[in-house]
Amino acid sequence: MTNFKKIVLALALAVPMLGVTQAQAAALGGCEVGKAKVEVVGEGEVKVMPDRVRLNYSVSAIKPTADEARREVEKTVTAFSDAFKALKLDDKAFVADSINIFPRYEYNEKLKKQELQGYEARRNVDIKLSDFALIGKINDMAIAAGINQIAGYEYTVSDRKKYELEAAKKAIEDAKIKAKLLADGFGVKVGTPCTLSFQNNGIAVYRNAAPRMMALAAAAPESNVVSTYSIEPTVISSSVHVVLNLEKAGKDKD
Repeated sequence: MTNFKKIVLALALAVPMLGVTQAQAAALGGCEVGKAKVEVVGEGEVKVMPDRVRLNYSVSAIKPTADEARREVEKTVTAFSDAFKALKLDDKAFVADSINIFPRYEYNEKLKKQELQGYEARRNVDIKLSDFALIGKINDMAIAAGINQIAGYEYTVSDRKKYELEAAKKAIEDAKIKAKLLADGFGVKVGTPCTLSFQNNGIAVYRNAAPRMMALAAAAPESNVVSTYSIEPTVISSSVHVVLNLEKAGKDKD
């Protein structure tokens, strides 16, 4: 067996092959049937400080009647909205979802049946900001209005496409380096591409504040406590999956 054939066998055992049919290979115009292949996954990532944040709040109330529960929740959301307007931000920054109302039952052991205890109304409020310095102030407004839960914070990057492209370029370069390193190690050359595909692109890190009852976890608006928030970079990543033909590096010797 020649050295090149030995190398082909070694690569076939060391590197798993993609399931590409001959028809697919012909359509791509790059896969050469019977020729050794090298398969690599290139990875690239970019870390960017977020410039946008979405604050997620929730308010709920349980009352004897559905109307009472609805009125309590609407009263709280309206108070929060009125306070928020004083900041004079974009009208689209404050978004209140539709209200949900459902009955609350409790099992009566004595009577052996479910009994209606009242009605719960719930509504979510999302606030979108670019000024992170306002987070503490808005939390104080929410508490004062009667909002009783922080559902979480989500930090994002506005010019995301720019960084996704940068991560993709890094993934492609990483794939090239890995393919050449593997081929050089076995004394062969990287040939033409057989298949090229992105596995994923632009995965953002979601920073979530643990859900908690704000009235219990946060200071009252009139206190002297200053809220501090640590913001971590958003990670935008990309992976490229590549299969390449392999060529003989030089004269084949026995």
